[in-house]
Amino acid sequence: MKKILISFLIMTFYSQSALTCTIFSLYPDNGQHWVGRTFDWSYGHANIHTNKRNVKKTSVRILPSDVLSTWTSKYGSVTFTQFGKEFPTGGMNETGMMIDALELKTSVYQPADTKPSFNELQFIQYVLDNYSSVAELAKDLEHIRLSPVGSKLHYFTCDIKECMTIEYVGGELVTHDASNPNTQFPISGLANNSYDEHLTYTKDFETFGGTKPIVLDSKDSLDRFTRSNYNAKLINQQADKIQSVFAWLDDVGSVNNRWQIIYNQDEKTITFRVKSKFDKQRVIDLNRFDYDCQKPSQYFDVDSDFEGSINGEFRDFDFNANYSMIKKSVQMQKLPSQLADRLAIYPNETSCN
Repeated sequence: MKKILISFLIMTFYSQSALTCTIFSLYPDNGQHWVGRTFDWSYGHANIHTNKRNVKKTSVRILPSDVLSTWTSKYGSVTFTQFGKEFPTGGMNETGMMIDALELKTSVYQPADTKPSFNELQFIQYVLDNYSSVAELAKDLEHIRLSPVGSKLHYFTCDIKECMTIEYVGGELVTHDASNPNTQFPISGLANNSYDEHLTYTKDFETFGGTKPIVLDSKDSLDRFTRSNYNAKLINQQADKIQSVFAWLDDVGSVNNRWQIIYNQDEKTITFRVKSKFDKQRVIDLNRFDYDCQKPSQYFDVDSDFEGSINGEFRDFDFNANYSMIKKSVQMQKLPSQLADRLAIYPNETSCN
């Protein structure tokens, strides 16, 4: 049964490996730090979850070579999930630290060893649970291992001041951040090529050191990276900055652009809209949630008919609602129902300290 379940999980995460997304950071003239991203995928249903402080968790063993790790969450967070609470595609914690995953098909991960390991989605929750700065995370990355089940991803993470890319190239961990003297990080964004490939391509274009005009309308990863970061330079020329960022996210999004998200890391807010309710702009204020683990976590269905400030529309975590969302993902992937059972039960395996 365990071997069958492992196979199911491998199929699931592999089938989720088409995250052709774009992400970039912005620096409005109010001194704040924002991040905008698209999420492009074949379906857009999701729950947004709150996650509590002081929750004891153990990583999930999916592959036989996985090395389990146990930790207690330091920070509360808000995450976007399609495969259940604790397995997000991205989110932000109460300190303003955010992390999101994007596809990188050329990823080659480190070989199995004795380091604690995390699958590619639980790694996101681990980061949000434990870190308030890029510098802290950068120090620890060498001491953990990503154990992907199928998806080939790279990551874009920012605290309120700086950002970092996390990639696995040729079996080695590769990071780029402004504080690292050994790497170049002149452009704070990412799409679906390696960061070095993006940088090499972009330097030929105007405003990035070259003379080529920006390529309009192209949905190629390299062009999306170049155009989105070109637009980001224009943020302080915009009268309505939020709507301008959404317009830029529209510009780089594909026909399967399901979510558009803007993280304001200084104010600790998330402004977003989803394709199913594109006329409804929603705002989440992380400061207004209670992250005491003695109280229930909460969730919001992105397909709900609410707009504006939605903190008050979050409902207490419900096993059946989480299970229903996971089952919908599993069914749309035409995977066996036992998979949903395993993912849904994981939150019950955590405990409040």
